[in-house]
Amino acid sequence: MNQSKKVITLILLVSSIQLLLSVFSKEFIGQYPYFKNVNLLSDILVKEKAKKGVAKTKGIGNAISEDSLPKNEFETYEKKDALIRFNADTVAPALPKLTEKLIALTEGKKVKIRIAWFGDSQIEGDFITQDVREQLQNYFGQQKGVGYVPISCVSSDFRRTAKVFTTGEVNVDNFKKQEHNGGIFLSGYSFYSNNLEVDFRDNVKKSSSQITQKWLLYGKGDSISVKINDSVRKYPANSEFNRVLVGSGVSNKAKFTVSAKRTPIFGVSSEPQSGIVLDNYSFRGISGVELKKINSDLLAEISRSGYYDLIVFQYGVNLMFQPNDTNYDYYYRGMRPVLKKFQNNMPNTEFLLFSCSDRAFNYDGEWKTAVGIDSLIRTQARLAYDTNTPFYNFYKSIGGSGTIVKWADSTVQYANKDYIHFNFRGAKAVSKIIFKALLHDYQKGVLLKKGGKPIVVPAVVVPKTIIKETIQVKKDTPKPASPKVEVLKPKVVKEIVPKEVIPKPPVIKGDSI
Repeated sequence: MNQSKKVITLILLVSSIQLLLSVFSKEFIGQYPYFKNVNLLSDILVKEKAKKGVAKTKGIGNAISEDSLPKNEFETYEKKDALIRFNADTVAPALPKLTEKLIALTEGKKVKIRIAWFGDSQIEGDFITQDVREQLQNYFGQQKGVGYVPISCVSSDFRRTAKVFTTGEVNVDNFKKQEHNGGIFLSGYSFYSNNLEVDFRDNVKKSSSQITQKWLLYGKGDSISVKINDSVRKYPANSEFNRVLVGSGVSNKAKFTVSAKRTPIFGVSSEPQSGIVLDNYSFRGISGVELKKINSDLLAEISRSGYYDLIVFQYGVNLMFQPNDTNYDYYYRGMRPVLKKFQNNMPNTEFLLFSCSDRAFNYDGEWKTAVGIDSLIRTQARLAYDTNTPFYNFYKSIGGSGTIVKWADSTVQYANKDYIHFNFRGAKAVSKIIFKALLHDYQKGVLLKKGGKPIVVPAVVVPKTIIKETIQVKKDTPKPASPKVEVLKPKVVKEIVPKEVIPKPPVIKGDSI
């Protein structure tokens, strides 16, 4: 019995000492760090904190402590079906300024939202973007239009949403060759002609009563001459970015003649008076690094005009030109300055960086997803993280590893047998996935507004004085010290006079890199 009392007394003494250590753990551990795991109250304290955190985040309409909200850390780049803004809470939209303007559209305000969508041959011929555009325009109002269309490009023969017929001699500068002193446009093209006749058609289906504006876009140089019907007018070309209205009305067509031998012509834009405009800027075979050739002054001029609300960068498949490559640090070094250049010169525009999609190679007789794709996507996520750019894991969202093989080899095909490109059916399918992610981000803002919470839109920034930049005229991009990015040499861009196509899915031609 006496032994039992001693045991009980010892247990009580030890327990009391542990309890004291737990109560004064912070002070004690500072002197004796080896006792850091001696804390009888740790489970209780953690549970209380967790309960408080749940109470604070329950319902957007309730009081929310910013510190209690979960954050998008770097590893969340692997999340699918969501736009990720790193180091920001998960409740707020990744694109707050775009969300504010979309909400204004739904409230019936006359707002114009303009999106530039950069990419390689995966969006060539308006693939993917034509369907994203249609879904956005349908959801946020019935005003429609195709947006930007170049004077000529390699995808003219199979693009359904617009056609450009031209006569006259046309000289072309692009990312691959540049022979004039004028700047290259965002599309990677600029056109020169002393007597160019243009017959433009916007094939996007729209209301028969909708007023559609057709604009001629051009750059800096000598004044240009534009002839519409029998009327000829001259327009100055003093700025890096200029627009002339060449048609306005219910017609989807615009015919005019332009003389601009020493002034770069950028293309035509067909758009509604209000609503959403989505411009496709595809260029075959590039990785995005080529955008460094775009003049900073042009970006700053576009920014001052408030032209673009959002710019999307969708690149990646052309980086995987060797089946066993797993290191893409050279791409980080090349692409980071490009992103910073756009951000510095367009401070009021939001940006969104896509990961690459799935691409396959033949490994030992079997087509499989590229072994380096996870490494590449992580590199792209690092680019987004380090430049404070929202990120979208396109690869995971469409299905991840094996998707492109499954889509190309299925009975009903969604991808081509090159195991890189989506066909019309696949482009429509992935556009729905992208639209769902964009809509989900927008709805975050709607919920915040309903709960009486601000969407947190950064203040408008006046662009700083841009350092003048001299672009040397060279036939191609200077070769980097690191591995070469280019995959296949594109065909030389020539003037194309395609036959008009009825908007039915045609047989896809040459959908290659």
